[in-house]
Amino acid sequence: MKKKLLFLDFDGVLFDTLKEVYLVNRFHYSGIDLFEKIDEKEYELYSKYKFLVYNIWMFHYFNPLIFDKVPENEIIRRYKNALENRDLKAEEKFCQEFLAIRTNLVKNHYDFWKNLETPYDFFFGIKELAQKNNEIVIISKKNKTAIIERFESHGFKIDSSKVIAREILADYSSKGEFMDEYMLKNGFNSAIFVDDNQNNLKTNTNPKIKNILALWGNSEPDSVGYTQKEALDEINDYFNSK
Repeated sequence: MKKKLLFLDFDGVLFDTLKEVYLVNRFHYSGIDLFEKIDEKEYELYSKYKFLVYNIWMFHYFNPLIFDKVPENEIIRRYKNALENRDLKAEEKFCQEFLAIRTNLVKNHYDFWKNLETPYDFFFGIKELAQKNNEIVIISKKNKTAIIERFESHGFKIDSSKVIAREILADYSSKGEFMDEYMLKNGFNSAIFVDDNQNNLKTNTNPKIKNILALWGNSEPDSVGYTQKEALDEINDYFNSK
């Protein structure tokens, strides 16, 4: 019997987490209180170009472009230029500070924090699939504890060993590298990988793993991918086929 597996990103695939990311980054960069009203125009721009960021350290270069109100036609050029002139020490410092702000938010303002992240309909479809004992692994650069808490707050009890978060992925060059190792080590014949960022999907070069781009997340404009329903239909067909 074929062993089948589903790899799922978290942010932008299972949950809409952009508000939390925006508020934490705005506070870090501009010092604006986390509870201050969202600037809708700024938030719209943040959402539009969020596809450029797929690692926490990248916000170090992304944030100034949005919060300093760089002309929109300059954002991508300046961002790419920044990535060609990286400051690794500054990135490390940023990541530590970002995570500290988020940790404090969760610890001291839990009710506010939990309402910043909302599950997509796709999440509940996956919850049903999991109840049928299908093999599902979360592969995300988010904090593991936060992911598990999010699942459990919506009645989805997930085995912690199936949550591959930033603590583990930090030891791998990419999600693709981790998935290759996981497939081989656990004897899986095939898999599906769902992510909302093309850069993560491109790290998968394994012909046994099918990529699905989640268009409902923060994918690049004009991308070709799947709606929530299309992705769920594809995944259900995959698990139901012999």
